[in-house]
Amino acid sequence: MGNVLKENKDICETSNKKTFDNSFEIISKLGEGGYGQVYKVKYIYDHKYYAIKKCQLRDLSEKDKQNVLTETTRLIKLRSNFVIQYYYSWIECNCLYFQMELCLDNLKNVLDIKKSLSNEMLMVSEYYVSYYIFYKLIQCVQYLHESDPQIIHRDLKPDNVLISMDGRIKLCDFGLAKEIVNIDLFHMSQVKYSNVVSDINYQAPESEINNDYNHLIDVYSLSLIGAEIFGFDKNDIIDGKPNCVIRMANENLPIGNTETMAQNEAIYRGHEKNE
Repeated sequence: MGNVLKENKDICETSNKKTFDNSFEIISKLGEGGYGQVYKVKYIYDHKYYAIKKCQLRDLSEKDKQNVLTETTRLIKLRSNFVIQYYYSWIECNCLYFQMELCLDNLKNVLDIKKSLSNEMLMVSEYYVSYYIFYKLIQCVQYLHESDPQIIHRDLKPDNVLISMDGRIKLCDFGLAKEIVNIDLFHMSQVKYSNVVSDINYQAPESEINNDYNHLIDVYSLSLIGAEIFGFDKNDIIDGKPNCVIRMANENLPIGNTETMAQNEAIYRGHEKNE
């Protein structure tokens, strides 16, 4: 399994005990996450439903194991309504398990459904829902960037944006996240990191060209997701800023109520001060 996981005191080692098989009933497979599969399960002792991510450790390199450990550590630290709720993790039979809250859906599935609908079915109500989702997503990213230490997600995409059972927007999958220690929040400088292996469709140009970048790579990804939420062409988001998406949304109001929409503008407080 490698020393990198054995040294983490937050992960319980159960050896060959069948904790997963004996304690959880698999309801369905929810999909493939970073480095593992995600299942909807029912815990037999409290009869509640959870999401469990299962990672086969034998299939992972030491670097990938470090990323899995990073995700565990991030989830333990980030106790917030902006991040998926982490409950417990353990190792058994050379597999690492994460027990997390079960969410209703992810943003990718919502956007896929939206694309399949006709324009007549969208219009006003869908437009306001888009505003709400984008605003809440901005708050999630802002929470990471204003945390102490600051966290850069580095893999923002619709797949990693979840919708909880009570309708909250939450972030997940922190395997590529990085912490910035002892940094002035309002003067965020560039820092050298290893190459990002995030989804190229939402990747900031600077992370492809070199290893020197900062929190603004998340802001760029956020803007591209916002364009997709509103159905805009990503190529029109020329400055990579959330406010560009907001301006375009206001210019394309279904009912032309600019006063109401202006009141709902999503404002990312940090990025304008740090460009």
